[in-house]
Amino acid sequence: MESLLKMRNAQAFKRLRIGAYRLAGWQLVVTCLAATAAGLVGGRSWLISAFAGGCIGVVAGLYQALRMFRMDASQQPERYVSAVYVSEAIKVMLTVALFIAAIKILRIEIVPTMVGYTATFFVYWISLRTGISGTGISDSLKHTSN
Repeated sequence: MESLLKMRNAQAFKRLRIGAYRLAGWQLVVTCLAATAAGLVGGRSWLISAFAGGCIGVVAGLYQALRMFRMDASQQPERYVSAVYVSEAIKVMLTVALFIAAIKILRIEIVPTMVGYTATFFVYWISLRTGISGTGISDSLKHTSN
């Protein structure tokens, strides 16, 4: 019985990781669309800036999701909550570091960068509400809230 439970948990974690990658894929699609629009409005520097902002959001979000999905919350809830806080702190530091690198190395412009970064959140929020393309996010929340 215990091995069956472990197998189900492994399958659930696999679905969550696949969902995280799908969400990141959708975020990259929207990032490319936002970068293209920014490029049409402001030229090459805006295109690069919007793309950099979107990539910052994708990398930081994917890092946190994959880190969180390594641990089973049902087995050690206190440790899981602690890991969530740690992963959030690391995500914030990673985001700040990537913004600093983009500013110093790519010489980004702030407005299109923030547009690209914010676009990744819209995809996340929409996926929470609708479960776009099998990301599994809305389904996972429904199962954990029951």
